[in-house]
Amino acid sequence: MNQKTHNEQLQIAAFNQNVKKRSDKLMNYFLISYFVIGILLAFFYDTWSIAIGVGGLSLTAYYSVKILLPTSNLYQYVLSLLLGIFMAQYIYQMHGLFEMHFIAFIGSAVLITYQSWKLQLPICVFIILHHAIFGYLQNIGFDEIYFTQLDSLQLQTFLIHIFLAGVIIFISGLWAYQLKKYNEKQIRQTLEMSRLSEEVTVLEERKRNAEVLEKTNEELRKININLDIARKEAEQARQDAEQANQAKSIFLATMSHEIRTPMNGVIGMASLLTETALTEEQRMYTRTITTCGEGLLNVINDILDFSKIESGNLQLENDDFDLRSCIEDVLDMFATKSAQSGIDLIYQIDENVPGQIIGDSLRLRQILINLVGNAIKFTQHGEVFVGVSLKNSMSAQPLMLEFTVRDTGIGIPLNKINQLFKAFSQVDSSTTRKYSGTGLGLVISEKLVKMMDGEIWVTSKPDVGSTFSFTMKTAESTKPLKNSVNYSMADQVGKRILVVDDNLTNRAILKTQLEQWKLVPVLACSGKEALEIIRREPPFDLVLSDMQMPYMDGVALTKSIQQQFPEMPVILLSSVGDECNKENPGLFHAALNKPIKLHVLGKCILSALQNRPNLSENKASQEKLSVNFSKAYPMKILVAEDNVFNQQVIFHILDKMGYQPDMAENGQQTIEAAQKQPYDIILMDMQMPEVDGLEATRIIRKTLQQQPIIIALTANTMQGDEEECRNAGMNDYITKPVHLDDLISKLEKWAMAS
Repeated sequence: MNQKTHNEQLQIAAFNQNVKKRSDKLMNYFLISYFVIGILLAFFYDTWSIAIGVGGLSLTAYYSVKILLPTSNLYQYVLSLLLGIFMAQYIYQMHGLFEMHFIAFIGSAVLITYQSWKLQLPICVFIILHHAIFGYLQNIGFDEIYFTQLDSLQLQTFLIHIFLAGVIIFISGLWAYQLKKYNEKQIRQTLEMSRLSEEVTVLEERKRNAEVLEKTNEELRKININLDIARKEAEQARQDAEQANQAKSIFLATMSHEIRTPMNGVIGMASLLTETALTEEQRMYTRTITTCGEGLLNVINDILDFSKIESGNLQLENDDFDLRSCIEDVLDMFATKSAQSGIDLIYQIDENVPGQIIGDSLRLRQILINLVGNAIKFTQHGEVFVGVSLKNSMSAQPLMLEFTVRDTGIGIPLNKINQLFKAFSQVDSSTTRKYSGTGLGLVISEKLVKMMDGEIWVTSKPDVGSTFSFTMKTAESTKPLKNSVNYSMADQVGKRILVVDDNLTNRAILKTQLEQWKLVPVLACSGKEALEIIRREPPFDLVLSDMQMPYMDGVALTKSIQQQFPEMPVILLSSVGDECNKENPGLFHAALNKPIKLHVLGKCILSALQNRPNLSENKASQEKLSVNFSKAYPMKILVAEDNVFNQQVIFHILDKMGYQPDMAENGQQTIEAAQKQPYDIILMDMQMPEVDGLEATRIIRKTLQQQPIIIALTANTMQGDEEECRNAGMNDYITKPVHLDDLISKLEKWAMAS
């Protein structure tokens, strides 16, 4: 309410101000007209002094007050008085002409424009005084007093005249008052109408908003219904997808088991066969069986890994591991194949790369196996290089490592590169293609790299070679390295080493490593150049020579060096390693297999520079399967396996190791056998009739006082299989096909633990 009154007062004040301005402007014209009329009337009776004097003083008085008091309304009351004075002036100038009395009424009417009844008071008082005084003076006979042209003014006439003048002035005042009130009322009504209009507008807006809201609510209700339907459909689709995914996982697990079970027999028997006396032809056949079996196994593993990644069931580990050992293990897998192909297999890790990092070594090894395997597959001559560098500074966390696998193979056409990372796609997918494979290796590698927060890319030029690069995020491990490669060369600083190798990359890598050890490398690209360098330069402390070089191989070079410098040690770097050392006993200080392990190279160089005999890293290989193993680790073993072929494989492997294992065909027989006598180790198949391996393990853990070590034998490799085995109470886990090294290491591990 207060706000409403305040707004009305502001509007009325603004209106009054406009009335005042308009009336003031109008009064300017009236006052000038009054002054001019006075001048004109002066012509009648020669009253110039009155016209100019009284009129001029009146105007001066009005404008002086108005200018000196701009914020006051006093000038309006002065104006009212002056209008009465102008009336008296005109009556005097016209010698009492009765009609001049009407000028008072004109002045009174003019004052109505200000809409203030109080302005009628000064002119009214002036008229009464003027009429009373001047009328009286004229009646008593004063000269030069002009009020009326009558000889005498009777009292009755005077009173009627005054009464009528008062009535007219009263009407003018009433008119001004009513006009002001009417205008104020009109302003209030206008404001009220405006307020009501605004309220109507607000109400209409609210009504429209309510209608819109209702419409929106209706639409939202429909949307919610549709969303609910969509949610139910999505939930049903998710359940269907989960069921389909579960069915796929079960199918893959079943297929994996069904394929791996006979594969265990094939590869296991082939491994046993290699431990017997064979002719070269028979050994070739055996190697072919093993190679084909492992090739089929790799295809199965690719399909299973791809399925795990696609279903989101593959998770990365986060463990400490030795980066150099990881790379060397990968290259060891391809050492024989690269030697047979005449390809140099080389690696280099930049000096600023941490030796031990945190990550999933198994999946990193899988990526490198795919890339190095492809590089060797598509390279017929030249080299395959694996490099590791640090993309950011050591202070940055996480570290970003970049791996490079470069080959000198057939290369990839530019228009085929976009097919490399597509599932089941190959650069050459024709039926007459030369190179086999599932086309999943690079797809799996790309997905694994992305899981490591990295990226993978390739550059290639046909008939020149390809370079596959990928990055991974990691962190430096704070744990000490298990195998340090930083041998102390403090006493060997400045020793001169002659490096002879026809491969530029090999020379560059050896040069970098020798310089890191504070040795002085001198490089030669052939045996002939090496001999020339030896003749013209001071004697060298050591020679590192490649075996396979054009014109003069490592053996011929070493023999030539020994003729001149019989005390100069030579270390041979060869793809056939020990064979050269056996054929040429005493010729080399050491013969190392490629790819060269850095810690082995450092150890051999140090022993050569210290003139110590080399404790050969290349000892005569021992047979993997020996009865001496059971003597070193005596154990009572029970094998639970329902497949006859797998029983034969495991039985013969253990038999050759000197054990006499008991056999059980199902879980029930296993439980009964374990209850009859104690066993140190039970090799437990997971899928068996009557009672499976998991249930048999649970029963054994609950019922036996003397608990055996239980190792799972399973052809299942799906996500969660190993965890399921351990939850059931098993101690360890071996996948089929069983590899000799894996089985031997597990038996040795648990024999020592018990």
